[in-house]
Amino acid sequence: MDDFPPPPKSPLKRTAEEIEPDDPPQDETSQTPGWPQVVRRHRHRRHNVAAMHWPATKEPFNIYKAILRHPNLFFQFALRLTPASYVDLYAIDKEFHYRANNYSVSIIHDHAISLAPEASYIFSWIMYPDLCISDPLLKPMDGRPHLARDIPSLRWTKMVLWRERVVYDILTHLALAGFRVPASLKVLLMKFWVLMETRTTATRTAFLRDPDVWSDADIIHFYIFVVKLDMRFQDPVRGTGTCGLSHLLLTQKTLSWLRDILAGSVDFDYDDLSDLLIRTYPSAELDTANHAWLDDEVDAGMPFEEFGRLMTEGRVVDGRRMESPVDMLVMEGVRRGLGLHRYLWDFLLWGCVEWETGENVPVPRRLLRDRGVGDRGEGWPRERERRGVVNAARKRYGAVVVEDGDENEDEDEDEDVDMDEHADDMGVQMDWEAAVFDAMA
Repeated sequence: MDDFPPPPKSPLKRTAEEIEPDDPPQDETSQTPGWPQVVRRHRHRRHNVAAMHWPATKEPFNIYKAILRHPNLFFQFALRLTPASYVDLYAIDKEFHYRANNYSVSIIHDHAISLAPEASYIFSWIMYPDLCISDPLLKPMDGRPHLARDIPSLRWTKMVLWRERVVYDILTHLALAGFRVPASLKVLLMKFWVLMETRTTATRTAFLRDPDVWSDADIIHFYIFVVKLDMRFQDPVRGTGTCGLSHLLLTQKTLSWLRDILAGSVDFDYDDLSDLLIRTYPSAELDTANHAWLDDEVDAGMPFEEFGRLMTEGRVVDGRRMESPVDMLVMEGVRRGLGLHRYLWDFLLWGCVEWETGENVPVPRRLLRDRGVGDRGEGWPRERERRGVVNAARKRYGAVVVEDGDENEDEDEDEDVDMDEHADDMGVQMDWEAAVFDAMA
């Protein structure tokens, strides 16, 4: 049988003949005769013989860890946490931290929606890049793999909850003062807050002229709110200013000023009002003829760059003039031909009188022991109180006195009502007006 020639050798390979044999193993102990040889190792702990017969003790059931490791319960558990509890668990628990990072976008977004559905939709996190963070998982941005995408943070969730609380407080304080507004004002005030934050006239105009965002009914309902706010500030008992105060507060960057003044939680004196006026309106719109210090940098106590800064585009020193958001909203109603001036009387009576019966609408009262807000059930002033004041007025002016039919009316309904500091004065004012109208009739 002929011998076949060996296959051609590749330059990158070596044949077995070229490999040198390994050196024979050498006894290391013979090279180091001075080292001691280890015969056995002594164990300090005795071998547990019972472990061979008894099973190991199982760890107790941990419901918290079981919820975290469940594929469905973890999301429901995270959505029901308060923002403070969410931050605490995210900081101290490694497993919760890891799972929250894996589903950060969906958890934070759904967490805000579950707590504040309207506010989280209106104040979308896309409009607030300062409140976003880089993705903890470093998922790439659209078409840019070298950049991590932005996701909403817990700061955005807290901002959404805080703004919804501010809007709720504004409507609550107006209702407690007897000035009811439509229920849609909760969403409208949030949209108006977005309008207040916008820094250019073109963006504000485009935002207002979109009928899907601001419908005709929205503009009419917001005008009711402006009228009620003017009535609140001009109230002879509760009032704290004139109609110009509502225009000033609705021209700011935030609604927190309005909430604090309605709640009386800040000491808003003449100097604070002057500083707010100077920062908001240009000097040409202020009465500098009678109040020359409003145009003086030294007397005003602020640099000239701050004068009228809130009504400039971009809120910069040399920015173009920008109209107030409340003025732009009213002008948009005029542009649409809504004829708001024809409904001023209806705006005044809205929420005060039942149109079908002509009776007073009950004024909500704050209940004792922080039990929220409730209605008295009967329009205030009540029939017995109104008759007493009317009879006193008729007796004073020599008219016929009508005897009060029911002197034993149950008065226990007021036990759970917390009358604020001006409730009695306001009741006397309303009773006096009813007496005057009755006498004139």
